[in-house]
Amino acid sequence: MTDIDRQHKHSNARFLRTVQRIGAKAFWLRTNQNAINGMKGVDAIGLDFFRVSLNALKDARLVRLIRVLEDHSRVASFWYLLKCDPRLVETAASKGGLDLQKLRLVANALGPIRTKTFMHIDKDGVFDPQSFYKAGGLTHADLDEMIEGLWRTMNHLHVEVLGREIGGDDYSGDDIRALAQLRDERSCD
Repeated sequence: MTDIDRQHKHSNARFLRTVQRIGAKAFWLRTNQNAINGMKGVDAIGLDFFRVSLNALKDARLVRLIRVLEDHSRVASFWYLLKCDPRLVETAASKGGLDLQKLRLVANALGPIRTKTFMHIDKDGVFDPQSFYKAGGLTHADLDEMIEGLWRTMNHLHVEVLGREIGGDDYSGDDIRALAQLRDERSCD
């Protein structure tokens, strides 16, 4: 029986699988965030692919953040990993430049957003859904910073626990401007 099993009565297999799963979510969070960042300065023309894609990417980012940062006893999230092996996860967070207190604030701010407007439509909140985002005080810059730190943290944790980095191509979002330029050139024809 490992230290994790003895201290927290969680299976080592669940811990390992959660590292893989949260690592994959961190990969896609970073990929979505890079695409969102790549869209900065690209104007949509009406309801075109770029506007539709940006909204879909923001929704995907929020869903993944909610999954990764939910803190409930029945959820295998980032907080589950931290509870199972605080020393290991805190070390990975330190190496990854992730401020765990700030991440906790982001997680707490996501709760009302999730419950009142994003995953559910609160009957009182329906009048001002943006109020939940404003009350949470989350900015795109905050999310970008947390996602990048979470990505680096999970990559360190993945290496430490599984002996390899998280797999996947590194997507920068650089192709978005080229696609927009092609669109713009074709609209001038």
